[in-house]
Amino acid sequence: MATIPLYDSTIGVSNHALLTLLDLLEKAKAHPEAATLAETRLYPDMLPFSTQILIVSNFAKKMVERLAGREVEVWEDNEKTLDELVARVNKTLDLLKTVKRVDLDAATGKTQTIKMGPLDSAEATTSQYVLGYALPNLFFHLSIAYGILRMKGLELGKANYLRHFLSDFFQAPAEK
Repeated sequence: MATIPLYDSTIGVSNHALLTLLDLLEKAKAHPEAATLAETRLYPDMLPFSTQILIVSNFAKKMVERLAGREVEVWEDNEKTLDELVARVNKTLDLLKTVKRVDLDAATGKTQTIKMGPLDSAEATTSQYVLGYALPNLFFHLSIAYGILRMKGLELGKANYLRHFLSDFFQAPAEK
């Protein structure tokens, strides 16, 4: 049976999602309504753009804590401007750079206790946590952030969303 390395499916995917967010944030900063985009919601009862960014960051951070067995300092989640959100995404990328493949080896086969919003805590295997909880949430909030910007008229397409995820396929050939 083939397996996908835990590092690639967590840290690698999180890196791609965060780089996508950086691209989206840079496009948002150039928008005429840039000053108000951070508080824009797709629908009145949904969380604003700024919170979508923070949640993607927090899921990446939580994967480091849970899977690498590290305690990471508490981040305040108080970023409100596009520049503050860019800094937050960069801070998360810097955290991910500190994780090595070997750091995740011990997580395989372990269980994770996860709190799912207002629901009770649940026990999950590492693969259940990654595939059934962490990654779906990361992609959901990344997609909502993308959707908010599209709703506000930013010229974005599927390529803007997938660019970093596909980057491993299209690396420049090594020079001879």
